[in-house]
Amino acid sequence: MLVCAQCAKVFMEEGLDRCPDDGSPLYEVGEAAPDAVVLAPGAVVAEKFTLVHELPRRSGAGRTWIAHQTALDRHVELRILPKECVRGPADEARFQREVGIWAKLKSDHVARLFDSGFTADGAPYMAVELMQGGLASDALRAEGPLSWPRWQAVALQSLEGLVAAHEAGILHRDVTPDALVLGERPDGALHVRLTGFGLAKLLAGGDDDPTAITGTGLFIGNPVYMAPEWMMKGIVGVQTDIFALGITLYELACGARPVLVTNNSEALAAYVKGKPTPPKDHRKDTPPKVARWLEKIIQFDPEKRFKTAKEALDALHLACAPDVGPVLLPETTPPPVRPVHAPLPENWVVWAVLATGVITMAILVVALVTD
Repeated sequence: MLVCAQCAKVFMEEGLDRCPDDGSPLYEVGEAAPDAVVLAPGAVVAEKFTLVHELPRRSGAGRTWIAHQTALDRHVELRILPKECVRGPADEARFQREVGIWAKLKSDHVARLFDSGFTADGAPYMAVELMQGGLASDALRAEGPLSWPRWQAVALQSLEGLVAAHEAGILHRDVTPDALVLGERPDGALHVRLTGFGLAKLLAGGDDDPTAITGTGLFIGNPVYMAPEWMMKGIVGVQTDIFALGITLYELACGARPVLVTNNSEALAAYVKGKPTPPKDHRKDTPPKVARWLEKIIQFDPEKRFKTAKEALDALHLACAPDVGPVLLPETTPPPVRPVHAPLPENWVVWAVLATGVITMAILVVALVTD
């Protein structure tokens, strides 16, 4: 059967590709098999993937496994979401629409989506490229606050990934240190990629439900990284992703969070009565421009926060640029000043002779008078 993700109507006619009522694309969905999938090493999911072992601490809802994709003989990161995320054909169609957008997303700083679908008992899954490298949260636990050059690379590259996602029309909705994979390029340079899109939502989908990947009423998310407008008003948008990445980058820079919260109640209290701790209170060597940037990206008031990820990225480039002092011109010795003489007339010889004659006659006149 065909389902419209926009109006949730079901159509049994063959040959339709768009909803006759609102023109939205239709998605083919089927009935889920009743048998539940037991997730354990060796289990086969969707007749495609053999589970190898589970990965802990992955950002987003559900459970994440390393799995072997038999047909292509490769290992992938397989995210299996809770069945409750998809409670009917409309949710199933909406999920297909969201992962379809992600699959088309091309960015060097976003994990690639290889495949997606549903398990035998109806749980949605996503097969993502298996990236080599540890999580930013692992680096924080092992190293403490990142060095400023390393932090700058992580911040700039993660923002580039978020810019790409937003420009494609995708909200991440669960950015945390567990969503940043820190790998290496062949030349040894740091390579950061954004993953954990288990709560992703299509920006232009017309679904304003702020709760779950498919708008089913589930309230999933880490309160530590949830923006005040999400917690207090249910508003989810580009700026909630920016806030979450800001908290993440603050934590990687300072080794602590700007507000100490562990649950929804503490987060609400902090947003109503508290204010973020300035970065320099945790780390004295924070560059002033970086400190101001961090303070802006985690503003509780979205009106004072960066409006887009691109704006935050451009501002961070400026904050990380080396200071340039006043421009000093090289010292030079000025050329000597020569007196300027009025040009002599062309017939100066004639005038000289006449002047000499006049002077001689004057002398003779004076001599005669004297005698």
